[in-house]
Amino acid sequence: MKILFGRIGYETNTFAPGTAGLDRWAPNGLLMGDDIFTQFRDTPDYLGGMIRAAEDCAVELIPSVAVHDIAGPKLTKEAVEHVVGELVRVAEERRSDYTGICMMLHGAGCAENTDDLEAYTLERLREVVGPDMPITAALDLHGNITPEMVELSNGLFGCKQYPHIDMADAGYLAMTTLIGMLRGEVTPQTALVQLPLLVFKMGQTSVEPLKSVTEYIADYVDKHDLIDATFFQGFAPADVPCVGASVVVVSENGAEDAASEIAKYVWEKREQMKADEFPMPDAAVDLALAELKKPGVGYIVINETSDNAGGGAPGDGTHLLREILARDLPKAIFGYIYDPEIAVLAHKVGVGGAVSGLLGAKTDELHGTSIELHDAKVCALSDGNAIYVTPMYAQVPVCYGKTARLRVGNVEIIVTQNLYDQTYDDRPFLLTGADITQYQIICIKSAVHFRAFFESRAKAIVTTDPPGLSTGKMAAYSWHRARRPIYPIDLDTPFNPLSDRHH
Repeated sequence: MKILFGRIGYETNTFAPGTAGLDRWAPNGLLMGDDIFTQFRDTPDYLGGMIRAAEDCAVELIPSVAVHDIAGPKLTKEAVEHVVGELVRVAEERRSDYTGICMMLHGAGCAENTDDLEAYTLERLREVVGPDMPITAALDLHGNITPEMVELSNGLFGCKQYPHIDMADAGYLAMTTLIGMLRGEVTPQTALVQLPLLVFKMGQTSVEPLKSVTEYIADYVDKHDLIDATFFQGFAPADVPCVGASVVVVSENGAEDAASEIAKYVWEKREQMKADEFPMPDAAVDLALAELKKPGVGYIVINETSDNAGGGAPGDGTHLLREILARDLPKAIFGYIYDPEIAVLAHKVGVGGAVSGLLGAKTDELHGTSIELHDAKVCALSDGNAIYVTPMYAQVPVCYGKTARLRVGNVEIIVTQNLYDQTYDDRPFLLTGADITQYQIICIKSAVHFRAFFESRAKAIVTTDPPGLSTGKMAAYSWHRARRPIYPIDLDTPFNPLSDRHH
């Protein structure tokens, strides 16, 4: 038995200006062939789980293509056709070798030529293999799940935790279920209930209300002997008809009833899923300094959630950085801000040199104005190549491109050439020799994923939410294509879990 597998993930923030080409989606190129095994075997990624499942079941895998699921503006048609085209090419060339397909697909991708990147990818695969070959997929819990995704696949399996520390589990289950189908051991059915609900709360599954929701679903799966059930929080910064939360159940029996019952439970908690309120940078810094004075040791993390590259923001915002610089806080470090111009310039002048120029806020005005650097000292340089240590991506390589650590007064700033993703762990700092345990204030751009690494290490965490493309403030967005009514835009939204389900 042989199975084709791969990874095509992208999360689209349709409110982000412009488009994303292949250089943004895959800055280090596509992973193909055996390189996929090299990068993902024994990692906590979706593909790591798929590979482990295949090895446990003595099944041979045929690698296709893998691209990391970053976030950003709409993908260009050319980028989609290139990446999906490579997947289709391998699928066609090896068509006689495999009997099933297992994919990682994010769930909230769209491009110039499609509102539903996942369904588009599955449809292209169906054109190669026909309607009968089993296909399963592992998805991010921030997917905007559509009936088309369900109809074109034989099982959708979402990760359950946010931060996504269980991605490998989703990949493992997607693969083992597929293998069970191919061996005639299981015949799963998939049911989808789309809730008229936009989740604006930060969504961390270790705190309420998502903690109770996650625990309820896990208990429900065990009690009712389901194969899997996922509450997809959806991805609200997407002005597409399918935007919103959903429940997906995979089971041999009773999938529809289970999905409806779980959706009813979630719907009853909708008022608790409204947006959190977080302070602006000045108040956030005040809170951080107050935490610093409390008994105990360790650093304080200030996370700028509104400029989270993992949510499609540009990563070059200056709202928080400007506040830190204005106060000239001692033992403060900011990591990282995306500015290829300054990063390259720092490498040109070298360690010990000085950099002058405009830093940050070069994508738009929403995320602040550029900061004028006057002879900022270049403390250290790096090629930007690292290996993640976060529980989410441990052992997975990452490249930030040319990276520099600058000093402006008391404040140190990590500047990168590549916008790879949000700050997951301490690697962007260590690249330039900065040990964060020697600092008092650590400023990062991330919403929740950073907590997988920092929460157990930081003395305290303070979130700030200035203007930005990944803000949690509902008023910052204007939907024109979302299905209506939808809560909490429309507070009197009706919902019947029995009539709003698909299978």
